Amino acid sequence: MRVIYNLDCRLHDPPHEILSGQLVDYLESPSRLDYILKALTTDPIFELSDAIEESIDLNKYILQVHDKDYLSYLETAYERWVEDGGDKSAVLPETFAHHALLASKPTNPENLSPCAKAGLYCFDLSCPIMSRTYEATLASLRVVLTAASQLDLEKSNGIFALCRPPGHHAGLSTCGGYCFLNNISIAARFLQSRITSSEKRARMAILDIDYHHGNGTQQIFYDDPSVLYVSLHAENDYPYFTGTALETGTGDGEKTTVNFPLPRRTTGDDEYCQTLERAVAIIREYDPVCVLVSLGVDTYMDDPICEFKITTPGYKRIGEIIGSIGKPALFVMEGGYHLETLGENVANVLRGFN
Repeated sequence: MRVIYNLDCRLHDPPHEILSGQLVDYLESPSRLDYILKALTTDPIFELSDAIEESIDLNKYILQVHDKDYLSYLETAYERWVEDGGDKSAVLPETFAHHALLASKPTNPENLSPCAKAGLYCFDLSCPIMSRTYEATLASLRVVLTAASQLDLEKSNGIFALCRPPGHHAGLSTCGGYCFLNNISIAARFLQSRITSSEKRARMAILDIDYHHGNGTQQIFYDDPSVLYVSLHAENDYPYFTGTALETGTGDGEKTTVNFPLPRRTTGDDEYCQTLERAVAIIREYDPVCVLVSLGVDTYMDDPICEFKITTPGYKRIGEIIGSIGKPALFVMEGGYHLETLGENVANVLRGFN
């Protein structure tokens, strides 16, 4: 299997974050990339490439997913923050645009101060914007779109975009959950653009197997029948307010969002794979051109912030089930924070699919 990566993804490197009221080392660290690369390099079934497609117009596809004002914010947030007297270490919100605070949505966000914008465009404290964060974010997206450009849509094959920062929590106009741009959603639009024979958008399916619900991906395609979003995730865990089984889409997109919230602490290999079989059956019935997989391995039994019980051998079963769909697949890296097993867990999903 071909693996696309780029070391510029390491440029976003916050030292700390706050978890459960404690200041801890930043879990979504550049070292995650290193551990995964080390595991994949030792297995000859993986063909690693750091050759990135520079000719792709990133903004063209970003703006098919994210709001223009939000993109402008990400591009300029750090410089404006420092110019306004903010600490040079990072942009971090101190007040959020909570719905209970607002009489109406701000109509002229460009007139807000840098501190106010940080609270308008971010929904938690996990996304500090540093001097090279946006550079890393674009590198992450370019990895994904390079992989998408190389995916053979005529064969049941797979390709892996080894990227960070991850993306599935980023919404139309918000960052959060370590995510700034929704890589997999932008890739879905990019892949649809590759297929020009139909007046309608080609069908894509996004299968999200990260421990956390992909609130951003769900929001982006909630009313869009051309993209099926199916998520297996922990019930009553981050991001807390999305991901129930009652959330099924709206308008033309009704029934193209499918959530499988699973019990924390008790969901192991068997329970997870049984649910994944149900998810795969829904994808087969939808019959997409290809499947995009939000690949999170924070479902691992010893992950420091998650509470599923998936084993390292269990990830190979997961990959085999995804492979049984019989469609081309783009795997996009999301979460997973147990560094010692991170690479092997990722590799096992890909081996199982392969």
